[in-house]
Amino acid sequence: MRTTRALILLLIIFFSNVLPIGAADPPPQGHLIGIWRAHVDTPWGPGLAETILMPNGSFNKTFRAGDLMTWDVGKFSTGPGYIHFTIEDHEPKIYKGKPMSWPKSETVFYQMLGPDRMACEDRITGGRWEAFRAR
Repeated sequence: MRTTRALILLLIIFFSNVLPIGAADPPPQGHLIGIWRAHVDTPWGPGLAETILMPNGSFNKTFRAGDLMTWDVGKFSTGPGYIHFTIEDHEPKIYKGKPMSWPKSETVFYQMLGPDRMACEDRITGGRWEAFRAR
């Protein structure tokens, strides 16, 4: 009987060290993975933003307003209520004959309003919008 208890205790200790708690849980940003779209009013007219968050931590963002279309790619990370984008490349580099400069990173704060809808805020620009998961 003591041998059986000792064996069970050893198995519990072994598996608790081999299989970390929550090992089957998705990464924290798992609920954000996918294609998100938003309609945004701009000084140049209505704009359409699309952000693709990929499971490997990379992203692709486009924004269209009037005759301008921008594109950013890079890596993203998440924390409680925010997504931080590290921008590795962007386009256009020249627009209407003028060189364009872009930030190297940005942070968007969000609140989930449902599984496929979030309220977003850029606290630097004061911009707010709702994003919807594309199906």
